[in-house]
Amino acid sequence: MPNYNPVRMSLMAGAALFALALAPARAQEMKSPQDVTHALATFPRVVLHTQILMNAKNYARLPHENGEIQEGSEALEKSIAGEPAAFKAKVEPLLKKVDADSQSVADAADAHDDAKLARNHAALDTSVKQLLAAFPASVQPPPPKPPKG
Repeated sequence: MPNYNPVRMSLMAGAALFALALAPARAQEMKSPQDVTHALATFPRVVLHTQILMNAKNYARLPHENGEIQEGSEALEKSIAGEPAAFKAKVEPLLKKVDADSQSVADAADAHDDAKLARNHAALDTSVKQLLAAFPASVQPPPPKPPKG
């Protein structure tokens, strides 16, 4: 005769619910968290540096920042290669948007168009924030520090 003790059943049900509650948290653990954090740190750092270059009207240097974004994108793609397909499918369009917005900043810099630069930089800032928001807090990079001097 099985033992259907109500207290025991309640404890078992509670343990099962607890395990289910933890499942999403475990699903968000990254397989290469340090690599992800390092790659993600590229994006806000470039947004900050781009703003500094824009303020200084250093148009010649701005396209280089687009190269930094491309390198960060490649590093991020490599660092999430082992993640579930659903996660990568969520991140991929966000990363493409960051890349496109970065390219638009570089294009506006080539044209020396300050108004377009400001709009495109704002779009880049927004797309970077959206990309970062797709990742768990455990891999979020610290905010970039402004350069000294």
